[in-house]
Amino acid sequence: MVTPSTKTPLTRAPGISKEIEDAAWFVLGPGLQGKASALDASTRTWTVDAAGELLERLERGVGDSKAPMMTNLRQNLEGASREAKLLAVELLFLQSLPLAHEVKSLKVKRARVAEAASWLDPELELPKELYQGMTDHGVIRDRTAEFNWTIWDHLTWLCRFVAHVDGQSNASINKALKDPLKFHELAAATPEDQPAIRRSIEYLAWPSYFEPVVADVERREIRDAFASLVGGAHGETETDITADVHRIRLHLDEQAGQRIDWYDRQLVSQWRKVGDPGRRAWLLRTHQDSAELLAAWRDEEKATLDVEHLRELAPGVTAGLVQHAVDEDYKHLGYVEREDTKTAVFAFLTVMKPGDLALFQNSGAIRIGVVLGEPEHNEDNRRLRRKVRWFDETHPIAEAPRHVQRQLSTSGIVVDVTRVIQSLQSLLPAEAESDGEETAAPDTVVEPVIEGFRPLTEEFAASLHMELEPLTEIAELLEENRQLVLYGPPGTGKTYLAKHLAAQLAGDSTDERVKLVQFHPSYAYEDFFEGYRPDKTDDGQVSFKLVAGPLRRLAEEAAKPGNSNKPYFLIIDEMNRANLAKVFGELYFLLEYRDDRIYLQYSPNEPFSLPDNLYIIGTMNTADRSIAMMDAAIRRRFAFVELHPKVEPIRGSLRRFLTARGLDTLNADLLDALNDSIDDWDRDLMIGPSYFMKNAAQNPAGLRRIWKYELMPLLEEHYHGQLNRAQLEERFGLDQLLGRLAVR
Repeated sequence: MVTPSTKTPLTRAPGISKEIEDAAWFVLGPGLQGKASALDASTRTWTVDAAGELLERLERGVGDSKAPMMTNLRQNLEGASREAKLLAVELLFLQSLPLAHEVKSLKVKRARVAEAASWLDPELELPKELYQGMTDHGVIRDRTAEFNWTIWDHLTWLCRFVAHVDGQSNASINKALKDPLKFHELAAATPEDQPAIRRSIEYLAWPSYFEPVVADVERREIRDAFASLVGGAHGETETDITADVHRIRLHLDEQAGQRIDWYDRQLVSQWRKVGDPGRRAWLLRTHQDSAELLAAWRDEEKATLDVEHLRELAPGVTAGLVQHAVDEDYKHLGYVEREDTKTAVFAFLTVMKPGDLALFQNSGAIRIGVVLGEPEHNEDNRRLRRKVRWFDETHPIAEAPRHVQRQLSTSGIVVDVTRVIQSLQSLLPAEAESDGEETAAPDTVVEPVIEGFRPLTEEFAASLHMELEPLTEIAELLEENRQLVLYGPPGTGKTYLAKHLAAQLAGDSTDERVKLVQFHPSYAYEDFFEGYRPDKTDDGQVSFKLVAGPLRRLAEEAAKPGNSNKPYFLIIDEMNRANLAKVFGELYFLLEYRDDRIYLQYSPNEPFSLPDNLYIIGTMNTADRSIAMMDAAIRRRFAFVELHPKVEPIRGSLRRFLTARGLDTLNADLLDALNDSIDDWDRDLMIGPSYFMKNAAQNPAGLRRIWKYELMPLLEEHYHGQLNRAQLEERFGLDQLLGRLAVR
């Protein structure tokens, strides 16, 4: 019989493995066709009897919840028939085959299959075809936690699937082998559906049609991101989404000239939502902090969310639909409670996904678990539930790091605490991230902390022609306050210093963690943080989509779990040229309270906070607009550092610049004389050294051009109505100042 994996020839890119597909069909083919197992060529394993016997033994449960999974499985299979034991080997293999593994995990998976084969009498020597597909390159990503911790559940579903297949007519099986949609109908009709393992089997049987993407949320994100390429989405059922994603993949395959990998770094950035860190962590609470309900969560391996008054909403529902439903169904609640409910429902139904961490607080301690299931409704529709594997050990809140304690104090029913996921992962038992097998626990647990700034050096200060001590003071002030403003007259190098200082403190020469924006009078909140922008659709219509601005993009990048120990910098040039109250909006609050979260005007269901490792440096030209005119709220939230020609680190920088290059220091004398000619009460009008650091300033003709076309017009503007042109020339003219210097 022609196998599904060879009906449609594919050009496979790395990550879409022919070895995996061939190895899968090595086991699936004989089973689906009612033939003897390929592992021993004599035993029929895909039968109602073998599947029923194995299922009955699995449903006995585990003898010791702390024992390795294989130890419990061996005990359950003692005295089982050869058919049941051999079927267990096949199903263990199929369950882990498509997963992307690290080398250590790969050895564990192979060892499991080999160990299960050793329980047969006589012991089974596994054929080489079985192992050829078990590589570390796998095709299912970001789901290893769910697959590792639901092996028992996955095996029980696979038993039901085998029994269901054996109960079908030859005609039905033949249709499923010729049509991927018929195969989906066959698999989906298996009792007590488990979508993740079912979709994995669908992919292994029909890789030409199904995708190695098993999470609901990821399948929807892919469809929504690329639907416009194929004329739009066709519906919201699983079959619709599967068909849409298939059409999209064929379109992208044609463009790429090979089969694409959805988890390729460049491609995933196009469909995964901006700021999605991948694995998240969630703090879950019950209404009235019910100890009884929390105990039920632990004992029944679940987490629930009360939705007694809420209409039934499907998994993957949009934030807009949640907002409308809660506003209509919870009119009896106040505004704050409704907003909390919207956030919780949207997170529980759409954002949360298997593999995420979950935790709850009880009696001064936290218990951590791993989310393993998609959202479901209880039979009475009064609660949503997800399967969660809760670990036995609890951890005193008082002993948690301070930044974790701050997150745990955040209000809400379902709270995204991903920003401290590294600290939470360090509290997991050793087996939690190692496939449930015995491993040595780490000797010590080091809490992740923000690295802080790279220390400034004399070499760095010399490269800027400034003294180290005032630069160090600025860096320390920035680290303490997280936002400061460099202000001063024109030409004092505010932007230059901000850029070089940020790059040095970040230790980043690529500008990935240092971004610059420039404010201007028409700059608004929508430009700076987020707002709706026109977007032309494929059919030529104009719509609007929400677009993240520079602050939101950088904040979300800094908040990703792997980046929490790296400083990020946003430089706001010409900060005082914009209407700051209009630009910052509700973000004013976060500038002062970094530990808190707020709901945004364009994202009301998504709480936002500024990460601790994001630093903001503003620059302000005092000649353009006096600092005294600044909004008091901004003055309170920023530290202000003056960069002035007569104050370090600017004072003397021009002389050091000229000396370092072996140039005449006359220009430094001229700058001092020029600023001495400006009254002290006009100190904001004094001239910075950057005008004299240009190449043109090092020859007489160039110096005169700078004086005539840059400095004198600036001074004329400053003294308009106070001094006429002749008085300005007498006081500030180049020849006059040179004459005074010659007299000295």
